[in-house]
Amino acid sequence: MGKGDGTIRISDAEREAAVATLGVHMSTGRLDLAEYEDRCGLAAAARTRADLEALFEDLPAPHPDLSSATRPADLVKRTGQLVSRSTGRQAETPATAALDAVAGLAFMLGIPGAILLTIFLGMWWVFIPVAAVLVIAGSLSDAAKKRSQISE
Repeated sequence: MGKGDGTIRISDAEREAAVATLGVHMSTGRLDLAEYEDRCGLAAAARTRADLEALFEDLPAPHPDLSSATRPADLVKRTGQLVSRSTGRQAETPATAALDAVAGLAFMLGIPGAILLTIFLGMWWVFIPVAAVLVIAGSLSDAAKKRSQISE
């Protein structure tokens, strides 16, 4: 553990892992029911990594995995790559904009055109290429957005 990692805030998943691990210790007889309840209350109220680690100081393994509660600089040292926040948005590129435009045109012009051709000329099969263009352009656009989001 890096210097000062005890002050890193923890997540709900880490609190839940601590409670589950305390359950293991209770089932093996290391904790009685009252002590288990006290420690579970402290685990639920814990805010930092040190708060959870204190609950396991006098217990042998298993301990909850708190490795995700690590400073970003320590993660870079350990993994060798920069850890960045994801914006949750997919990146817009010229290629994705063009594919979105093709899908939009196929939807706005292709479907009404296919309906009119079916009604007046019986050309029902025109729906097939319109649907294919919609599916292919839309899926390629989404794939390109996800690929550019990962590479950021």
